Amino acid sequence: MGNPPCRGDKNVLLFLCSPRACVRRASFLPARLGKKFVGGEYMPSGKVLEEKKQVVVQLKERMSNATSGVFVDYKGITVAQDTKLRAELRAAGVEYSVVKNTLTRFAANEIGYTDLDLILNGTTALATSNTDQVLPAKVLVDFAKKNEKFTIKAGFVDGKVIDAVAVKQLASLPNRDGLLSMLLSALQGNLRGLACIIQAVADKQSEPA
Repeated sequence: MGNPPCRGDKNVLLFLCSPRACVRRASFLPARLGKKFVGGEYMPSGKVLEEKKQVVVQLKERMSNATSGVFVDYKGITVAQDTKLRAELRAAGVEYSVVKNTLTRFAANEIGYTDLDLILNGTTALATSNTDQVLPAKVLVDFAKKNEKFTIKAGFVDGKVIDAVAVKQLASLPNRDGLLSMLLSALQGNLRGLACIIQAVADKQSEPA
C-alpha cells in the first residue's frame, strides 16, 4: 500500500506518512510560506508585498536623510566581533543594520543612487549618520583594518555615491567634532594675536611724545 498523503492547514501540519516521504514533501514547504499559487507559480501574498514596500520606503527615507552612509560585507566576522562593532557605532550615534540587497536597490534607485547596483550582492549591512559625514566611514574602516574578512563596499556622502577607495579616504579626515576643535583652536590663536596687536597699539599711544 502506498504512503498516505500529508495533511495540514495554514498553521499545523499533520504528517500521516512515512518519515522519508514526509521529509521529501516538507522540503518544498518553506519556499511556499507566505505565498499564493498564481499562474503556475508561487507568488508573494499581498501582506508580504506590503511589508516589502514599507521596508523600501524606510530605507529610502533613511538614506535620503543621512549626510553619509557606508555599505559593508560583514560575512566571516564572529558574533562577538559583530556585537563589539555595533556597540562602537551606537556610541558614535551611527545607525547600523543588515539590509536586503533587492529592497535596498529599489530604495537607492528611487533617490538616484543607481551606482550602488554593482555592490548590492552577497551579505550587506548599512551604516548611516544624519549629522556627521565622516563617522560611519571612520568607525567601519578602522574595524576593517583589524578584521580582514570585513569589507568596505561603497558609500555615499552629501547625496553622492562614492566607491570603497573614497570611503577610506573619507575616513582619514577629521570628523565633525575634530573639525570644530581645529576651528576653535584657530580662532583662539587669531584672537590672541589680535589681542597682542591691540595691546601693542595701546602701549605705543600711551608713550610720551
